[in-house]
Amino acid sequence: MRTTFEHYIDATEETTAKLAKSFNVKEKTVYLALTYQRNSPAAKKIRYTAVRVYGAKPMHHCPECETLHNITEDGRDLMVQNFDNGVRLEIDKHTGAAVVYNRNGAVIGRRQIVKFPELADLQLYAESL
Repeated sequence: MRTTFEHYIDATEETTAKLAKSFNVKEKTVYLALTYQRNSPAAKKIRYTAVRVYGAKPMHHCPECETLHNITEDGRDLMVQNFDNGVRLEIDKHTGAAVVYNRNGAVIGRRQIVKFPELADLQLYAESL
């Protein structure tokens, strides 16, 4: 399935057709359910069936970037991500302190990362600048 949505369930065209037939709906309805544009009880059942019965895979968009793992001279262990738009994201692996730099090297944001979803949100933010 080709989509630009951040969160979706990747199903083949064959699976989409089978789901539409099983639930007596149009393929467009299945698409809307699999891309989380609909959250009705039927949409939830379609997503569940796609994953559990037909083996479709839940997906999450992650930005494409260069990722480096560096140890600085002062001993900090960093993950550095360089995005195509020139933005750089540095995260201290031990403390979770994250700094976002613009293409000129100026700090444009700081955050404390505690959980992985927070990192994904910060990566999406950096990619969108």
